[in-house]
Amino acid sequence: MVSAARISNAHRQCKLSADTGGPVLTIVRKEEERVQGKLNLDDVDAMKRHDREGMLDLVGRFGEDLRQAIEVARSLGDLDGTAVRNVALLGMGGSAIGGDLVKAYLGRELGVPFQVVRHYHVPGWVGPHTLVLASSYSGNTEEALAALETAQQAGARIVCLTSGGELERIAERMKYFRFPFPPGRPPRTALPFSFVGVLAILARAGLIPDQTGEVESSLGWVEDRLRAFGPSTPAQENAAKMLARRLLGAVPIVYGSADYLVHVARRWAGQFCENAKSLAYFSEIPEMNHNEIVGWEHPSGQLRLMVPIFLRDQEDHPRIQARLEITRELLGLRCEQTLEYWSSGATRLERLWSLILLGDFASMYLAFQNGEDPTPVEVIDTLKARMRQF
Repeated sequence: MVSAARISNAHRQCKLSADTGGPVLTIVRKEEERVQGKLNLDDVDAMKRHDREGMLDLVGRFGEDLRQAIEVARSLGDLDGTAVRNVALLGMGGSAIGGDLVKAYLGRELGVPFQVVRHYHVPGWVGPHTLVLASSYSGNTEEALAALETAQQAGARIVCLTSGGELERIAERMKYFRFPFPPGRPPRTALPFSFVGVLAILARAGLIPDQTGEVESSLGWVEDRLRAFGPSTPAQENAAKMLARRLLGAVPIVYGSADYLVHVARRWAGQFCENAKSLAYFSEIPEMNHNEIVGWEHPSGQLRLMVPIFLRDQEDHPRIQARLEITRELLGLRCEQTLEYWSSGATRLERLWSLILLGDFASMYLAFQNGEDPTPVEVIDTLKARMRQF
């Protein structure tokens, strides 16, 4: 049993204001400060020596990519969405996350069921009244192509989002409605295009009002966050650099509210894994409170390496807010530190961008501390090569 006095003495709260680093940061630590990486995160030249393929520049052009995606969206023609009853997005990894974040952004304003399908086949409810968005950045994602085939067999209405490959050839042959991605970059950096593309397709189908104006109005805030989290902002004023330092040698487990910030949590975990080559997981509240929370007992010796990160937003349900507070306190008794980040911004979209960009930049700085080039994903390439043998 840990005494209340010991808990009180062991915990220390630190806050970083939105003026100096974006979302408010709360850190609960129980032991000495973690030994930091040798790389100085304020040495831009040193970071670029690790970043041999320019991933940091791609992350930093998020606002520019949004502008380009808006232009593409406004150039699209009409799409017949008559009698569409449900929507399925087929995709994996960076090609699927745009659909997740559109669901988070639209919330209950989307009046039809919308499911992101990460599999080789579509659900049984897919049929002639289903709008299917086949999303593959490369155009060659085997799961998405296989699921597309089952969607075609079910008579679904097909739209394609891709930069080329087999999916583009299918779209041209079948004359499917298409949203183009810019070629020649890692799929995870194409989020502005996949997000805006999905919004534009839903709007063209008459399922939601046109959102390009809302996205355009968020650009100023995006540029503000890019400066706040970017490499030229010193670590003591930069929430992303501070987060990366806290996570060195640790395993982040990112928690978000169901159907909302859990999708941002998924993005964070994916970015830590792909960019930083650092193991990370995500989960959602309240489901976690009914099973996973009990697992924070063993293996007790390894729990000190786990860092629960709680993503917070003012629109979270009041009971979710209470659960997040209590869960953070309970997990704080079992691990070395917990982290909490609140979204910032005037609108829901701005608040989503604030957390997404924080996670993206933090994954970059963690990569540099790990001595990794963030761009290559060699183990994925190896797995794909092995799969081609079957």
